[in-house]
Amino acid sequence: MTPIVDRAVVIGTGSIGASLAVAARKAGAIGCVVGVGRGRANLIRALEAGLVDEVSQDPLAAVAAADLVVIATPVDTAVDLLSGLVAAAPARAVLTDVGSVKQPIVAAARACGISTRFVGGHPIAGGTATGAAAADPELFRGRTVVLTPTPDADPAACATVRAIWEATGAIVLEMTAARHDEILALTSHLPQFVAFALCASVARDGEIAPALFGSGFRDTTRLALSDHEMWVAIARLNRGALLRAMDGFSSLWSELRAAIAANDEAGLRRVLQEARACKERSSS
Repeated sequence: MTPIVDRAVVIGTGSIGASLAVAARKAGAIGCVVGVGRGRANLIRALEAGLVDEVSQDPLAAVAAADLVVIATPVDTAVDLLSGLVAAAPARAVLTDVGSVKQPIVAAARACGISTRFVGGHPIAGGTATGAAAADPELFRGRTVVLTPTPDADPAACATVRAIWEATGAIVLEMTAARHDEILALTSHLPQFVAFALCASVARDGEIAPALFGSGFRDTTRLALSDHEMWVAIARLNRGALLRAMDGFSSLWSELRAAIAANDEAGLRRVLQEARACKERSSS
């Protein structure tokens, strides 16, 4: 198979970046992958595991001959890095990212004058594990990847990014950055903060023996193990959409509370049935 791109540079060899690198290499979609990161030990792990072909701790030097640059860092870091990467990379290079908030980096790409060759991306996959050790070449198979190209994006750049993701087995959808951020505030960011709030609420109730934590609590709060600094940044960058999602949740929570307080079993069942229908739809 002829590679889609000859040389790709993945900035950030955490679970998402390293998984993309190894999946795309395994599929023959990329000729050579350069992994970039701050931690030498993690980079060596990625290199020795065959996830990447080369490693570097200097992102600007690494992108000097890149055909494709994938920014797989936390969302705030990606925005901060973009202008430097644009200046250092060849004018032919296509740039993309993997962040779960799209409007800030799409705006930054526009400010840098590269909206034609920047294609925002977000794989809806992954978990709480971090680092190259968590890389999985099958992570994206059958999972959704959202692309958020601007109206003036070069069709060839869009096709390149789409083809790389499809080579990993992902299902690619396109939408505007604004629509993406509104949806993900509801389906990703809100659940994360609900998990944080639930754990904090129980913690404030005092010492509870581990044996008394049921499977419902453990399953519901798995996300509370996620990187706190990353989620502080996401809350800042998607504040408006997240607040709207939280307000909607708060209103529904009050509706549930009122139904319980009034012994309104019909009202309670109505919400629970609505919840079941949504869960069944999301699991299909």
